[in-house]
Amino acid sequence: MAESTASRFVFGLSGSQLSDSERLLLVALRPFGILLSKQNLQTPSQSASLLEVSRGLFSPAPLLFVSQEGGSEDPIGPLLGTPSRSAAACAAAGTDRVHENAYLMGRATRLLGFDVDLAPVLDLAQPGTGAVVLEGRCFGFHAEDVVLSGMMFLHGLARAGLATALKHFPGLGRASADTRLTRPVVDAHDVDLMVTDVAPFTKLARGADGVVVGHAAYPGFTGDDTPASLSPKLLGVLRGPVRFEGVAFADDLVKGALDGALPDRAERAARAGCDALIVSGRSDAWEECVSRVAALGEDPARATRFAALRRRVADAPRPRFDEAVWQKLSEEASAFSELLSKPRPRREDRDFGFF
Repeated sequence: MAESTASRFVFGLSGSQLSDSERLLLVALRPFGILLSKQNLQTPSQSASLLEVSRGLFSPAPLLFVSQEGGSEDPIGPLLGTPSRSAAACAAAGTDRVHENAYLMGRATRLLGFDVDLAPVLDLAQPGTGAVVLEGRCFGFHAEDVVLSGMMFLHGLARAGLATALKHFPGLGRASADTRLTRPVVDAHDVDLMVTDVAPFTKLARGADGVVVGHAAYPGFTGDDTPASLSPKLLGVLRGPVRFEGVAFADDLVKGALDGALPDRAERAARAGCDALIVSGRSDAWEECVSRVAALGEDPARATRFAALRRRVADAPRPRFDEAVWQKLSEEASAFSELLSKPRPRREDRDFGFF
């Protein structure tokens, strides 16, 4: 069955259960996906039930999205009883810990019923900007370290059966403000950005199913303060030099970095080249958003990218939620958190076979 234009949207829910109005809208509009966040996930069993109901609303079933990074972006951790450790904390302990953390979070996320994790963050922890604004969400300052940790994180999620999306292209490491509140302007030359901030996306583009395009402005690329998510030039960089062939997601269009009414934002992001459009709330505007984007028509290449992501999700094992399995994951999460809080034992020369 071909994807409809409404299937370009990933809509977020408002509460811990579907409201009658949300249910009617979702069935009528049949979006590509549904995004669940911390306010939707109260207990493990309630979360699994909400996901099951959401999946059964229509066919083909919507993909179920979450942003589970650990640290400050951790909707799953409270359900496990132990906060998931941040990207920064795990990277500081070693790339093996990054993989263990991703695999643990991924199994819990998949057990609840999610299909896609909007992670990992590949932004650089620039001193005074990304390291502060992103609150431990970055793996490190150097692009090479971010690539290694990002690769391990991707592998952990893939082992757990989740599809992934790198973020926030072309990098928020130099952004001095939070795009949830305002639009930061990254004042750097395009060549400089390509060899630093963009480099992790270029290196890992073939290993991810999606890329989330952020809302900061990059005049070094565009010549003005157009947000990346609304910029055909930056989407051209993603498809051109970065050579990304998967689904390009516009970051949440409700964020304060963008101007104008929500339908205007959706239309501009679609025109710029974003495949999928994330709208975390504002169900009162969903119909108008869909109508505006529908007028732009269909694109066979985009339909191919959506179909590839659907196949990727369908091919992954989907375990049924089980309280006993969840309890074991909860115990594992507690043990991992305790392990990470301790310094790693120093390796002696004899451990390397020198004596």
